Amino acid sequence: MDRKPSQCTPSGHIDRPLGSLLIWSGVLAWFLVLGSWSLVAAPPLTPISTPSQPPVTAIDASHQAQIKLCLVSLIEDIQVPARETGALNSVEVVEGQFVTAGQLLALIDDRQPKLDKLAAELERDAALAKAEDDIEVRYSEAALAVATAELARAQAIEAKSPGGVTQQEIQKLRLAKHRDELQIDRSKLEMRVAKMNADVHQASVQAADDALTRRQIASPIDGVVVTIFHERGEWVNAGQPVFQVIRIDRLRVEGFLNASEHGPEDVAGRPVTVDVPVAGGRSARFQGQVVFISPIVQAGNKYRVRAEVANRSENGHPILRPGMSATMNVALKSQVR
Repeated sequence: MDRKPSQCTPSGHIDRPLGSLLIWSGVLAWFLVLGSWSLVAAPPLTPISTPSQPPVTAIDASHQAQIKLCLVSLIEDIQVPARETGALNSVEVVEGQFVTAGQLLALIDDRQPKLDKLAAELERDAALAKAEDDIEVRYSEAALAVATAELARAQAIEAKSPGGVTQQEIQKLRLAKHRDELQIDRSKLEMRVAKMNADVHQASVQAADDALTRRQIASPIDGVVVTIFHERGEWVNAGQPVFQVIRIDRLRVEGFLNASEHGPEDVAGRPVTVDVPVAGGRSARFQGQVVFISPIVQAGNKYRVRAEVANRSENGHPILRPGMSATMNVALKSQVR
């Protein structure tokens, strides 16, 4: 006998797939209710606080003009020359050494100027001794006193006994007195001339001192010796460079600003910050001021802006060095915070 498939009747059970769907729907609804109750009962979340940052001294980007690809260069790069011709007796520094203004770098043979100075000093001292010697003046004054007394005595005799002294003798006595008066003036003049000779020889001493100073090669600035062109014993001519000294405590930063964006009046004399990349993936910032704006607008409608910044050192070496590329931010006029 054939068996018929089961069918649902109004009083029969529901098919199995529909029942499974109803069961899973109920489980899902239960979890939704339980999750909503957990969110309501849970305490509120506490926001995470971030540490406060120190005040930023940089210029607001909207209030500055940024110049990229600026070049760092030297303010002072001096070729220190020899001022006299001669052999270098000594070289007192090495390359890379920091020096101060007036510090001795090298010495040129100075034996001849020393001898010239010694001779001038001896001549000056002899002239001073003669200028201070008043023996001739005192002798002339004594001789004048004697001549005056003799003339007075002869005149007294003539007054008492006319004809006792001839007029010729009286005239000779008067001439002797006048001669002694002139001798005093002459002695005083010789003293003045001797003093002037001493001054002349003193000038010779000073000239010898100057010749000695010119044989001393000194640094004109505070800086670093980067090149020594001649060594000890070499011959140098006057005007020939012997050292190269550069200033490193302040440097120049130059770049080009678009004339259509900012005029010279916006950046003239304004403070700047200069950022340069350094070793280790770091960046260093330096402060400075605009010192020059070129009146010439070049290709691309750009003009040159120059600033000077103070340098600093790290581990005995300057951080900012000539030849570096930098980014310069110029504070616009009346817009510095």
